[in-house]
Amino acid sequence: MKNLTLITMMTTVINGLILAGGKSSRMGSDKSLITFHGKPQREYLFEILTPLCEKVCMSYKKFDQDIPSWLNPIADQYEIESPLNGIMSAFNYDSNVAWLSVPVDMPLINTNIISHLIANRDASKVATCFFDSDGKNPEPLFALWEPSSFTLIKKFFTEGKISPRDFLKQSEIKVIPIPDKRALTNINSPDELKKFISGSEGNF
Repeated sequence: MKNLTLITMMTTVINGLILAGGKSSRMGSDKSLITFHGKPQREYLFEILTPLCEKVCMSYKKFDQDIPSWLNPIADQYEIESPLNGIMSAFNYDSNVAWLSVPVDMPLINTNIISHLIANRDASKVATCFFDSDGKNPEPLFALWEPSSFTLIKKFFTEGKISPRDFLKQSEIKVIPIPDKRALTNINSPDELKKFISGSEGNF
């Protein structure tokens, strides 16, 4: 029975989740619409996630963004300013699948990096993720969240906690080195965007 349960867990469907529900206050405009790869970033992520996931959805704030229906939008359902909002809202949408979350402000994430995360998945854990750019803590936004995490996340939330990194740090997870740390580069302001586009990291 234990082996059968493990097999069932390992075959759990993976959905993709583009995390784009932030305020973009530092950028001053919707980060999901920035063009890095010849198209808006949200469309690029949708395109590369689609072959690797059963379904791809995009999280967004209820009143701040106009999302095309083909991006399968999931509105944030909680009154908190945290990416945990998008993750919990995705599980409310479907709690029987694993959710592979990808932030919209990391332009160097590509198919190979996503495939590496999936290949190293441990469905017996709460989540599988990479170490962050410092190599010390889990990177919470680019992560594969198992269905088993949802109950624990809700308990974490009811305790008044909203940091997805703190949740991962206290949970039983699998953390792996990322093949290329540049993939974790995030762009949050016009100045960072200008430097990125003009620098070597802007050569995709």
